[in-house]
Amino acid sequence: MLRTLTFTLVVLGSGCGVGGGDQGSPPGGGSNPPPDPTAKCTAQLTLSGTFTTPVTLDPVGGCQPVGTWVVTATVADKGMCANVPLKASYTYTLTGTGRTTQLMYSTSPGEEFTGAVNANGNGGCEGSFDHVIVDGSNFDELNLHPLLPTPTAGGMTLTISGTGEFDLWSQHP
Repeated sequence: MLRTLTFTLVVLGSGCGVGGGDQGSPPGGGSNPPPDPTAKCTAQLTLSGTFTTPVTLDPVGGCQPVGTWVVTATVADKGMCANVPLKASYTYTLTGTGRTTQLMYSTSPGEEFTGAVNANGNGGCEGSFDHVIVDGSNFDELNLHPLLPTPTAGGMTLTISGTGEFDLWSQHP
């Protein structure tokens, strides 16, 4: 299934964040079961890959995320996880500009995806791609943070780096 997310690219600068507001009871007075206080296990990931854009990058243009992000995740530290199920690669496509920007990723059955790309303040881009996959009676959560460097010369390809985390949950995170 192809998931398309529409978002506005945000240029990060210094400033304050906005809080999450009141975390009280849900509307209607009911209660939801409390979320897992901690994941069953956590593994640290290292990211690599290639970003390809359909147009030549402008070396003074800062974050230019439109194109295809092919991200490979490898286990850097397995932690207490017996198994860290990873795909060979994760491919994301970013199109459009401003309010028409769309981020697309083809999900597998039982997989949820959310994502965003932001300027990192140094001329590069940072992705935040979160996957939640049903795994029997558990949930695998994969949170990837691929980084694009500042383009230093006109070209159409950049090398992706970054980090990520795998968490195994007994309830939906």
